[in-house]
Formats: sequence, C-alpha cells, structure tokens
Amino acid sequence: MKNITGKQLKKLGFKKEIESDNEDPFHYYSYEINDNCLLISCANNEKVNGSYIIEIFEMEEVRFTTLKSLKKLIKLLKEATNE
Repeated sequence: MKNITGKQLKKLGFKKEIESDNEDPFHYYSYEINDNCLLISCANNEKVNGSYIIEIFEMEEVRFTTLKSLKKLIKLLKEATNE
C-alpha cells in the first residue's frame, strides 16, 4: 500500500491550498473535476502515518487512502465527465 504524498498529488494535478490566516498555518490539496466535483485532502498537520487522506468534498465518509485507488477514481471521474 503506497502512501499519498504531496509530490504525488501535485503530479496528479492537485493544487496546493495554503491557509495562513490563523496562528497555526497549514496547507491541503484540492482537485476540481469539471466544476462539479471537488477532491480535497486532509491538512498537512492531519496526515495519517505520513499519508494524505483524500475525500470527495462534503462526503467525508468516502475516503481514499492509497495512491492506486485515487488514480482509479480520477480516471473514472474524468471519463464520466468527458474531461
């Protein structure tokens, strides 16, 4: 099982989002598909065993924890939306 790293997320096309307004700055990654679906990672300070967890925005119960599964999801979503 391969961990999901920030470098791998960038390679897949995720955008790094930086939140520095509070006293404990953090960042996370997001990936928008056809203005209809947003994939979002946990914050860098919430990683599990050094790995980002990816969710479909506002569907916290749907989580992707391996790079292989995440790549499959992105491929399927792109095919479904003709992107």
